[in-house]
Amino acid sequence: MFKHILVAVDFSPAWPLLQARLKTLTGWGTERVTLVHVLSSRYPATPEETHRPHYEARLKELAGDLADPGLTIDTEVRCGEPGAVLTEAASDLGADLLLLGCRGHNRLHEFFLGSTALDAARLTVQPLWLEPVAEALVGADSRLLMLATDGSEAVGGAEALAARLAPHFQRRLAVTATCASEGCDREIADAQHHLDEIGQHIEGLETRVLDGDPRHAIVEAARREQADLIVIGKRGRNRIQEFLLGSTAEAIARDAHCPVLVVPRGT
Repeated sequence: MFKHILVAVDFSPAWPLLQARLKTLTGWGTERVTLVHVLSSRYPATPEETHRPHYEARLKELAGDLADPGLTIDTEVRCGEPGAVLTEAASDLGADLLLLGCRGHNRLHEFFLGSTALDAARLTVQPLWLEPVAEALVGADSRLLMLATDGSEAVGGAEALAARLAPHFQRRLAVTATCASEGCDREIADAQHHLDEIGQHIEGLETRVLDGDPRHAIVEAARREQADLIVIGKRGRNRIQEFLLGSTAEAIARDAHCPVLVVPRGT
């Protein structure tokens, strides 16, 4: 599935959750894991390069905890803006997935992680798994995969990846949000037609046409259905388009209770 996973490590209490998630993901056929720590230029006092050996040693300690005969585990320390550096590293190293914690444990840390996650979501050209930092691993049972689609070309990569992930989940649900009230027969029919087309590639797929603003309707549906993972698409893959994550994708990534997999167009 994901042959090479790059994991963003900030040495926060998020690590045990990322480690637990990584155990699940590597069970899907991963061959290589790279742990990356960024000496962030966002701090008032940027960590000096003299700190690099300290963080390299700490990364190697974490790598030792992941030791597995079937895995190659590498570590890297880089410097710069975390979101940009992490996505650049994922491209440089040929990673298939970037795994990143997306919330913190206090207001200051939450802001830092939040903006890092948002930058990464905007800039990434690889699938990005945003893991909510909570008291326990969310969606650990792989019961329900939820694909959120608007039927556009931009979400084609998300739909294709959801089809590949589907066998690892007990239930599969595809949703789209549009006007689904009385008088919206055409919108409902078009949305359902596209969902039915997706169902031709995902065995046992359930479908829902949701009514209302997709930024809220999709998040609420995921919470109601107790989704274990939401798969969404993003728009751009070039410098002009890269900040067009889209208000819907951004809201879902920010507000979802469970992990969100952001998939760039054309992945």
